Amino acid sequence: MLQKMRENAQGWIAKVIVGIIVLIFALTGWESISSFTSNAQTAAEVNGAEISRVELDQAVAMQRRQLIQQMQQLNDSFDPSMINDNLLRESVLEDLIDRAILLDGAQSADLRISEQMIDQLILSTPDFQVDGQFDAGRFDIVIRNMGLASRMAFRDLVRQELMINQLRSAYEASAFATPSERLQLARLEEQSRDFATIELAIDNAAATVTDEEISEYYEANAERFMTEEQVVLEVLALSRSDFFDQVEVDEEALQATYEQEIGNLEEERRVSHILIEAAEGDAEADAQALEQAQAISQRLQQGEDFADLARELSDDAGSASGGGDLGYAVRGSYDPAFEEALFSLEEGQVSEPVRTAFGYHVLKLTGLLAPEVPSLESMRPEIERELKAEQVERRFVEVSRELANLAYESEDLTEPARALELEIETIGPVGRQGGEGLTANPRVMAAAFDEEALSDRLNSELLELDADTALVLRVKDHLRAAQRPLDEVSEEIADTLRFERAVEQADSAAAAHVAALRDGQLQADALAEQLGQSWETHEAIRRSSTDLPAPLLRSVFAMPRPASEGSVYGHFRQPDGSQWIVQLNGVATPESMDDALDGGMYQRFIAGQAGQQDFGALQDRLKEQADIERY
Repeated sequence: MLQKMRENAQGWIAKVIVGIIVLIFALTGWESISSFTSNAQTAAEVNGAEISRVELDQAVAMQRRQLIQQMQQLNDSFDPSMINDNLLRESVLEDLIDRAILLDGAQSADLRISEQMIDQLILSTPDFQVDGQFDAGRFDIVIRNMGLASRMAFRDLVRQELMINQLRSAYEASAFATPSERLQLARLEEQSRDFATIELAIDNAAATVTDEEISEYYEANAERFMTEEQVVLEVLALSRSDFFDQVEVDEEALQATYEQEIGNLEEERRVSHILIEAAEGDAEADAQALEQAQAISQRLQQGEDFADLARELSDDAGSASGGGDLGYAVRGSYDPAFEEALFSLEEGQVSEPVRTAFGYHVLKLTGLLAPEVPSLESMRPEIERELKAEQVERRFVEVSRELANLAYESEDLTEPARALELEIETIGPVGRQGGEGLTANPRVMAAAFDEEALSDRLNSELLELDADTALVLRVKDHLRAAQRPLDEVSEEIADTLRFERAVEQADSAAAAHVAALRDGQLQADALAEQLGQSWETHEAIRRSSTDLPAPLLRSVFAMPRPASEGSVYGHFRQPDGSQWIVQLNGVATPESMDDALDGGMYQRFIAGQAGQQDFGALQDRLKEQADIERY
């Protein structure tokens, strides 16, 4: 079991965990999952560990964004206001509590993750790589964007997630399946059946329907023959993009912005380092680290190769393999002390030992990249867009506010349209389910079918559909639902009645044929001859077959096993109303695991299911025993 745990921890699952951590924090920051936030109100407490309201709020925000994204992929008109934020918050809080409980359980079980394993995972994570190779600069940028204070903070997070995964693997890997369980599953999964089918089609033309029957059906099902309630809408819409042609860019402002942009360009410096780690506050360790760093400086002065010494002595495993190379960076990328030393070096020069929170660094400036200054004309389109965007934003907000006020004060949209020089767009008729364009938005349709909008024909409030679109609407015409006349729907009703009766007739005929076959009054060959068809035989068919319709397979495998000699008969309705008449001739099942196709597959499946159940039971037990306080 321990070996299995090690394999799982070092496999693809662990790599996925690291990737998920990076993605989560790139979106939400460190506080979205950690409990290291201080000076914040507490949302819950689990065995003494706090879950702050800050981390809960950020985790809720992340979950909400993910939920909106998923729902909009399924339906691009999904309205985020449909999400119940209270229920979402409760669900996220329970997830955070569950994580805290599992982490406490892993720590109580004295589970450990080696530093070498964490190093290996970090080095192999694509998010930290450039051209397929680990890049320390990239690593620092990613964790900084995640809001983490240091590399150690990220390592601690990875360690926590791997510990939880190790606890899960311990239970899932220790589960097993008994021989009888494996055989039972194999007998079900690999059972095969020999059968034959013949089809009995429906005949709509043979079913007769009278005018009286049509009239009775019409009266009994009046709600099925109602016209759809619809509205015709008048709309005044604002689009942010429409304002770009209405604003001008001052040439002086453009020139000033250009000069500011090129003034921000900085040279990039490539640096390599050798790190001797030393915890802050430990004087003895600090002195030893400084002495070691000074010894390295002396060896470098004597002509030894910097890259070779980095590979041999640096405590930064990420950069050591690359000779200490951290890549190119600009000011603001590193610790202030580190950066001050770096930007004081000449190309090829080596620094004296520099103290940071990580320990002592010996630096070497290995490259300089002077900034390339683009011309004004090359940057003009981009700068113009930026300057126009600022004006457009202000103009869009101002006009939106003015439209909202005018619509509130006016009886219809005529005056707002005149005052703002907008064109009234007429849309519809359209039903409650909406249509295309603006009417595909649920908020638009909710406003259109608002009771006041329908009865009083009032202008709606301003609807901000997204960051770029706002509108007001008014119901111009309300087309109420009404019953369609009988002569309009009579043929539709006749078709329905003919189909229902044809299906009933086919079902009755199939039942009679099957009864005759079961009683021996009719032979299978005689039935085929009577129907002018032939039996279609199917041999050694398993329930997982994709060659036959799934409804047919489900029906056949629900039939009782035939006697040693003889057949079992049944009939089943097809999706189109016609009938299958089935002759089940034989059933074959594996008698032992030696006869099964893949005994190991059944072992893994049953054990996996049992392992998940065991881990679920552990979670329940830990939660029952945990001291949980919700605030």
